[in-house]
Amino acid sequence: MKCSDYLWKFIDLQARMGQTEGWSPERTQGELRLAMEANGDREIVSDTTGEKMNEREARSVLGRNEKELWDAYREGKKALFEGTVCQQLGSDDAYHAAKTEGTEG
Repeated sequence: MKCSDYLWKFIDLQARMGQTEGWSPERTQGELRLAMEANGDREIVSDTTGEKMNEREARSVLGRNEKELWDAYREGKKALFEGTVCQQLGSDDAYHAAKTEGTEG
């Protein structure tokens, strides 16, 4: 599952169950993980590189873009949501590439 899809599903589940059932973000994360496993979708991958990500890395993208992602979700603008995720991942990719390049020299 692409990171943007994971985050969209996380926000959707949090919006629905957090509001009505009082789920914490941690419970939402656990329930989403169980749903992913039940669907045979156990991996989160970067939208930009296709590399495997863990939940912490994916949630970090949310944490650094929370307002923009929630706004896009509330407005039903999935393309804007995906664009925001891709922009953050691209920035992260560039940072990691520069960091790796600096340590190799």
